[in-house]
Amino acid sequence: MAVARLMACWLILLGAAASPALAQVYPSKPVRVINPYAPGGPVDQIVRPILQQLTVVFDQQFIMDNRGGANGNIGAQEAARAAPDGYTLLAGTTSLLTINPALYKMPFDSIKDFAPIVLVSQIPGAIIVSSTHPAATLKDLLDYARANPGKLSYSSAGNGSQNHLAGELLALLTKTQFLHVPYKGGGPALAAVLAGEVNMIIQSPSLSMAQVRAGKLKVLGVSAPRRMAILPDAPTNDELGLPEFKTRAGTGFLAPAKTPRAIITRLHAEMVKYLNSPEGQKQYTSLGIDLVHGTPEDFSRVLQDELARWAAVVKAANIRIE
Repeated sequence: MAVARLMACWLILLGAAASPALAQVYPSKPVRVINPYAPGGPVDQIVRPILQQLTVVFDQQFIMDNRGGANGNIGAQEAARAAPDGYTLLAGTTSLLTINPALYKMPFDSIKDFAPIVLVSQIPGAIIVSSTHPAATLKDLLDYARANPGKLSYSSAGNGSQNHLAGELLALLTKTQFLHVPYKGGGPALAAVLAGEVNMIIQSPSLSMAQVRAGKLKVLGVSAPRRMAILPDAPTNDELGLPEFKTRAGTGFLAPAKTPRAIITRLHAEMVKYLNSPEGQKQYTSLGIDLVHGTPEDFSRVLQDELARWAAVVKAANIRIE
Protein backbone atom coordinates (compact mmCIF):
# COMPACT_ATOMS: atom_id res chain seq x y z
CA MET A 1 0.00 0.00 0.00
CA ALA A 2 2.87 2.36 0.84
CA VAL A 3 4.39 1.72 -2.58
CA ALA A 4 1.03 2.41 -4.28
CA ARG A 5 0.64 5.70 -2.41
CA LEU A 6 4.19 6.68 -3.31
CA MET A 7 3.54 5.97 -6.99
CA ALA A 8 0.30 7.97 -6.91
CA CYS A 9 2.07 10.99 -5.38
CA TRP A 10 4.85 10.68 -7.98
CA LEU A 11 2.35 10.70 -10.85
CA ILE A 12 0.59 13.78 -9.46
CA LEU A 13 3.90 15.64 -9.12
CA LEU A 14 4.95 14.54 -12.59
CA GLY A 15 1.69 15.82 -14.03
CA ALA A 16 2.02 19.17 -12.27
CA ALA A 17 5.55 19.57 -13.58
CA ALA A 18 4.56 18.56 -17.12
CA SER A 19 1.64 20.99 -17.34
CA PRO A 20 3.70 24.22 -17.59
CA ALA A 21 6.14 22.49 -19.93
CA LEU A 22 3.24 21.44 -22.17
CA ALA A 23 2.05 25.03 -22.35
CA GLN A 24 5.53 26.22 -23.32
CA VAL A 25 5.88 23.85 -26.30
CA TYR A 26 2.27 24.31 -27.48
CA PRO A 27 1.55 24.69 -30.33
CA SER A 28 4.12 22.72 -32.29
CA LYS A 29 1.95 22.41 -35.41
CA PRO A 30 -0.97 24.26 -37.06
CA VAL A 31 -4.20 24.63 -35.05
CA ARG A 32 -7.58 24.10 -36.72
CA VAL A 33 -10.39 26.39 -35.59
CA ILE A 34 -13.80 25.10 -36.67
CA ASN A 35 -16.32 27.75 -37.63
CA PRO A 36 -19.68 25.91 -37.67
CA TYR A 37 -21.18 28.38 -40.15
CA ALA A 38 -20.68 29.34 -43.80
CA PRO A 39 -17.78 31.67 -44.74
CA GLY A 40 -18.29 35.42 -44.65
CA GLY A 41 -20.69 35.59 -41.72
CA PRO A 42 -20.45 37.44 -38.40
CA VAL A 43 -18.37 34.68 -36.77
CA ASP A 44 -15.72 35.16 -39.46
CA GLN A 45 -15.80 38.89 -38.81
CA ILE A 46 -15.18 38.44 -35.09
CA VAL A 47 -12.77 35.50 -35.10
CA ARG A 48 -10.37 36.15 -38.00
CA PRO A 49 -8.44 39.08 -36.44
CA ILE A 50 -7.75 36.92 -33.37
CA LEU A 51 -6.54 33.99 -35.47
CA GLN A 52 -4.21 36.32 -37.37
CA GLN A 53 -2.76 37.55 -34.09
CA LEU A 54 -2.32 34.04 -32.67
CA THR A 55 -0.53 32.98 -35.86
CA VAL A 56 2.01 35.76 -35.29
CA VAL A 57 2.40 35.19 -31.55
CA PHE A 58 2.81 31.42 -31.69
CA ASP A 59 4.55 31.26 -35.09
CA GLN A 60 2.08 28.54 -36.08
CA GLN A 61 -0.92 28.77 -38.38
CA PHE A 62 -4.35 29.09 -36.73
CA ILE A 63 -6.54 28.01 -39.65
CA MET A 64 -10.25 28.70 -40.00
CA ASP A 65 -12.17 25.60 -41.09
CA ASN A 66 -15.79 26.35 -42.05
CA ARG A 67 -18.05 23.39 -41.34
CA GLY A 68 -21.57 24.75 -41.76
CA GLY A 69 -24.84 22.84 -41.58
CA ALA A 70 -27.71 21.91 -39.23
CA ASN A 71 -27.73 25.38 -37.67
CA GLY A 72 -24.13 24.94 -36.53
CA ASN A 73 -24.54 21.48 -35.02
CA ILE A 74 -22.38 19.67 -37.60
CA GLY A 75 -19.25 21.72 -36.99
CA ALA A 76 -19.74 21.80 -33.24
CA GLN A 77 -20.16 18.03 -33.12
CA GLU A 78 -16.90 17.59 -35.02
CA ALA A 79 -15.11 19.85 -32.54
CA ALA A 80 -16.64 18.04 -29.55
CA ARG A 81 -15.34 14.71 -30.84
CA ALA A 82 -11.84 15.94 -31.68
CA ALA A 83 -8.80 14.93 -29.64
CA PRO A 84 -8.47 17.15 -26.55
CA ASP A 85 -4.95 18.24 -27.40
CA GLY A 86 -5.44 21.91 -28.26
CA TYR A 87 -5.10 21.41 -32.02
CA THR A 88 -8.83 21.60 -32.74
CA LEU A 89 -10.84 24.51 -31.35
CA LEU A 90 -14.41 25.72 -31.88
CA ALA A 91 -15.39 29.28 -32.73
CA GLY A 92 -18.82 28.86 -31.17
CA THR A 93 -21.82 31.11 -30.69
CA THR A 94 -24.10 31.30 -27.69
CA SER A 95 -27.09 30.74 -29.98
CA LEU A 96 -25.61 27.45 -31.18
CA LEU A 97 -24.76 26.27 -27.68
CA THR A 98 -27.84 27.55 -25.84
CA ILE A 99 -30.73 27.90 -28.32
CA ASN A 100 -30.18 24.72 -30.32
CA PRO A 101 -30.48 22.45 -27.24
CA ALA A 102 -34.03 23.76 -26.71
CA LEU A 103 -35.00 22.94 -30.31
CA TYR A 104 -33.07 19.88 -31.45
CA LYS A 105 -32.02 16.47 -30.25
CA MET A 106 -28.38 17.43 -29.86
CA PRO A 107 -25.43 15.23 -30.91
CA PHE A 108 -23.33 16.74 -28.10
CA ASP A 109 -23.69 18.38 -24.70
CA SER A 110 -22.98 22.13 -24.76
CA ILE A 111 -21.61 22.09 -21.21
CA LYS A 112 -20.05 18.65 -20.69
CA ASP A 113 -18.38 18.26 -24.10
CA PHE A 114 -16.54 21.59 -24.22
CA ALA A 115 -13.95 23.52 -22.23
CA PRO A 116 -14.64 27.27 -22.61
CA ILE A 117 -11.60 29.43 -23.37
CA VAL A 118 -12.96 32.95 -23.71
CA LEU A 119 -16.20 34.69 -24.65
CA VAL A 120 -14.96 37.35 -27.05
CA SER A 121 -18.09 39.40 -27.58
CA GLN A 122 -21.78 39.79 -26.91
CA ILE A 123 -23.47 41.92 -29.56
CA PRO A 124 -26.83 43.41 -28.57
CA GLY A 125 -29.84 42.84 -30.76
CA ALA A 126 -31.15 45.99 -32.44
CA ILE A 127 -34.84 46.45 -33.27
CA ILE A 128 -34.65 47.64 -36.86
CA VAL A 129 -37.30 48.89 -39.30
CA SER A 130 -37.16 50.54 -42.72
CA SER A 131 -36.70 54.31 -42.70
CA THR A 132 -40.00 54.53 -44.59
CA HIS A 133 -41.90 52.78 -41.80
CA PRO A 134 -44.27 55.20 -40.02
CA ALA A 135 -43.20 54.10 -36.52
CA ALA A 136 -40.83 56.64 -34.99
CA THR A 137 -40.45 54.76 -31.69
CA LEU A 138 -40.83 51.23 -30.41
CA LYS A 139 -44.04 52.34 -28.67
CA ASP A 140 -45.47 53.35 -32.05
CA LEU A 141 -44.57 49.94 -33.46
CA LEU A 142 -46.09 48.05 -30.54
CA ASP A 143 -49.24 50.18 -30.60
CA TYR A 144 -49.72 49.15 -34.23
CA ALA A 145 -49.06 45.50 -33.34
CA ARG A 146 -51.67 45.55 -30.58
CA ALA A 147 -54.25 47.17 -32.84
CA ASN A 148 -53.49 44.68 -35.61
CA PRO A 149 -52.69 41.29 -33.99
CA GLY A 150 -50.48 39.09 -36.17
CA LYS A 151 -50.02 41.68 -38.92
CA LEU A 152 -46.70 43.16 -37.83
CA SER A 153 -44.12 40.93 -39.51
CA TYR A 154 -40.50 40.31 -38.68
CA SER A 155 -37.80 38.45 -40.58
CA SER A 156 -35.14 36.05 -39.33
CA ALA A 157 -32.20 34.03 -40.59
CA GLY A 158 -34.35 30.91 -40.28
CA ASN A 159 -36.48 28.93 -37.86
CA GLY A 160 -34.69 28.58 -34.54
CA SER A 161 -32.23 31.40 -35.25
CA GLN A 162 -31.37 34.12 -32.75
CA ASN A 163 -33.50 36.60 -34.75
CA HIS A 164 -36.46 34.24 -34.54
CA LEU A 165 -36.30 33.76 -30.78
CA ALA A 166 -35.57 37.45 -30.18
CA GLY A 167 -38.84 38.30 -31.94
CA GLU A 168 -40.71 35.72 -29.87
CA LEU A 169 -39.16 37.09 -26.68
CA LEU A 170 -40.22 40.64 -27.56
CA ALA A 171 -43.75 39.45 -28.34
CA LEU A 172 -43.98 37.59 -25.02
CA LEU A 173 -42.70 40.53 -22.99
CA THR A 174 -45.00 43.06 -24.67
CA LYS A 175 -48.03 40.72 -24.95
CA THR A 176 -48.27 41.23 -28.70
CA GLN A 177 -48.51 38.92 -31.71
CA PHE A 178 -46.01 39.13 -34.56
CA LEU A 179 -45.86 37.29 -37.87
CA HIS A 180 -42.55 35.45 -38.21
CA VAL A 181 -41.13 35.23 -41.76
CA PRO A 182 -37.97 33.05 -41.94
CA TYR A 183 -35.34 33.52 -44.65
CA LYS A 184 -32.23 31.57 -45.56
CA GLY A 185 -29.65 33.64 -43.75
CA GLY A 186 -29.25 37.02 -42.08
CA GLY A 187 -28.44 38.84 -45.33
CA PRO A 188 -31.72 37.94 -47.06
CA ALA A 189 -33.62 38.64 -43.83
CA LEU A 190 -32.23 42.17 -43.66
CA ALA A 191 -32.82 42.71 -47.38
CA ALA A 192 -36.49 41.84 -46.80
CA VAL A 193 -36.79 44.77 -44.38
CA LEU A 194 -35.11 47.10 -46.86
CA ALA A 195 -37.46 45.94 -49.61
CA GLY A 196 -40.55 46.38 -47.45
CA GLU A 197 -41.43 42.67 -47.52
CA VAL A 198 -41.49 42.62 -43.69
CA ASN A 199 -41.77 45.33 -41.05
CA MET A 200 -38.95 44.51 -38.64
CA ILE A 201 -35.86 42.51 -37.80
CA ILE A 202 -33.98 42.12 -34.51
CA GLN A 203 -30.36 41.78 -35.51
CA SER A 204 -26.83 42.69 -34.50
CA PRO A 205 -26.40 46.37 -35.44
CA SER A 206 -22.94 45.74 -36.89
CA LEU A 207 -24.62 43.91 -39.78
CA SER A 208 -26.82 46.86 -40.74
CA MET A 209 -24.78 49.97 -39.86
CA ALA A 210 -24.04 50.82 -43.50
CA GLN A 211 -27.77 51.01 -44.26
CA VAL A 212 -28.49 52.88 -41.01
CA ARG A 213 -25.84 55.49 -41.81
CA ALA A 214 -27.22 55.77 -45.35
CA GLY A 215 -30.66 56.55 -43.92
CA LYS A 216 -32.29 53.40 -45.30
CA LEU A 217 -32.94 51.81 -41.90
CA LYS A 218 -33.72 53.12 -38.43
CA VAL A 219 -33.07 51.56 -35.04
CA LEU A 220 -35.86 51.81 -32.46
CA GLY A 221 -33.93 50.25 -29.58
CA VAL A 222 -31.08 47.98 -28.57
CA SER A 223 -30.87 45.12 -26.08
CA ALA A 224 -27.87 46.57 -24.27
CA PRO A 225 -27.02 47.66 -20.72
CA ARG A 226 -25.93 51.09 -21.99
CA ARG A 227 -26.29 53.12 -25.17
CA MET A 228 -23.97 52.08 -27.95
CA ALA A 229 -21.35 54.51 -29.24
CA ILE A 230 -22.32 53.71 -32.84
CA LEU A 231 -26.04 54.22 -32.05
CA PRO A 232 -26.14 57.02 -29.47
CA ASP A 233 -29.81 57.86 -30.18
CA ALA A 234 -31.12 54.30 -29.81
CA PRO A 235 -32.61 53.68 -26.33
CA THR A 236 -31.59 50.60 -24.33
CA ASN A 237 -33.97 47.87 -23.18
CA ASP A 238 -34.08 49.45 -19.70
CA GLU A 239 -34.99 52.84 -21.17
CA LEU A 240 -37.72 51.15 -23.19
CA GLY A 241 -39.15 49.63 -20.02
CA LEU A 242 -38.14 46.12 -21.09
CA PRO A 243 -35.33 45.07 -18.73
CA GLU A 244 -35.92 41.39 -19.50
CA PHE A 245 -35.44 41.91 -23.24
CA LYS A 246 -31.96 40.37 -23.29
CA THR A 247 -30.87 39.06 -26.64
CA ARG A 248 -27.17 39.23 -27.38
CA ALA A 249 -25.25 37.29 -29.99
CA GLY A 250 -22.20 35.91 -28.20
CA THR A 251 -19.13 34.49 -29.94
CA GLY A 252 -16.21 32.79 -28.26
CA PHE A 253 -13.61 30.05 -28.36
CA LEU A 254 -13.97 26.59 -26.85
CA ALA A 255 -11.88 23.42 -26.87
CA PRO A 256 -12.95 19.80 -26.55
CA ALA A 257 -13.55 18.74 -22.96
CA LYS A 258 -10.46 17.43 -21.13
CA THR A 259 -8.10 19.70 -23.07
CA PRO A 260 -5.20 20.36 -20.64
CA ARG A 261 -5.80 23.41 -18.48
CA ALA A 262 -2.31 24.71 -19.28
CA ILE A 263 -3.28 25.01 -22.96
CA ILE A 264 -6.61 26.68 -22.12
CA THR A 265 -4.78 29.16 -19.88
CA ARG A 266 -2.16 30.03 -22.49
CA LEU A 267 -4.70 30.51 -25.28
CA HIS A 268 -6.89 32.62 -23.01
CA ALA A 269 -3.98 34.85 -22.02
CA GLU A 270 -2.94 35.58 -25.61
CA MET A 271 -6.50 36.18 -26.80
CA VAL A 272 -7.27 38.59 -23.96
CA LYS A 273 -3.94 40.37 -24.47
CA TYR A 274 -4.90 41.11 -28.08
CA LEU A 275 -8.47 42.12 -27.21
CA ASN A 276 -7.16 44.58 -24.61
CA SER A 277 -4.56 46.05 -26.98
CA PRO A 278 -5.19 49.39 -28.76
CA GLU A 279 -5.20 47.50 -32.08
CA GLY A 280 -7.82 45.03 -30.88
CA GLN A 281 -9.98 47.72 -29.29
CA LYS A 282 -9.93 49.76 -32.49
CA GLN A 283 -10.73 46.72 -34.63
CA TYR A 284 -13.89 45.81 -32.74
CA THR A 285 -15.13 49.24 -31.70
CA SER A 286 -15.29 50.27 -35.35
CA LEU A 287 -17.64 47.33 -35.96
CA GLY A 288 -19.88 48.14 -33.01
CA ILE A 289 -18.88 44.94 -31.23
CA ASP A 290 -18.92 44.88 -27.42
CA LEU A 291 -15.94 42.90 -26.11
CA VAL A 292 -16.33 40.67 -23.06
CA HIS A 293 -13.14 38.57 -22.70
CA GLY A 294 -13.71 37.34 -19.14
CA THR A 295 -12.41 34.11 -17.66
CA PRO A 296 -13.29 30.61 -18.92
CA GLU A 297 -15.52 30.31 -15.85
CA ASP A 298 -17.35 33.52 -16.82
CA PHE A 299 -18.04 32.03 -20.25
CA SER A 300 -19.37 28.87 -18.64
CA ARG A 301 -21.77 30.90 -16.48
CA VAL A 302 -23.06 32.78 -19.53
CA LEU A 303 -23.80 29.48 -21.26
CA GLN A 304 -25.68 28.16 -18.22
CA ASP A 305 -27.77 31.35 -17.95
CA GLU A 306 -28.57 31.46 -21.67
CA LEU A 307 -29.55 27.80 -21.73
CA ALA A 308 -32.20 28.47 -19.10
CA ARG A 309 -33.45 31.70 -20.72
CA TRP A 310 -33.95 30.35 -24.24
CA ALA A 311 -35.45 27.07 -23.06
CA ALA A 312 -38.11 29.13 -21.27
CA VAL A 313 -38.80 31.21 -24.41
CA VAL A 314 -39.10 28.11 -26.62
CA LYS A 315 -41.53 26.54 -24.17
CA ALA A 316 -43.63 29.67 -23.67
CA ALA A 317 -43.85 30.41 -27.41
CA ASN A 318 -44.41 26.71 -28.22
CA ILE A 319 -41.75 26.80 -30.94
CA ARG A 320 -41.30 23.65 -33.01
CA ILE A 321 -38.68 22.96 -35.67
CA GLU A 322 -40.19 20.76 -38.38
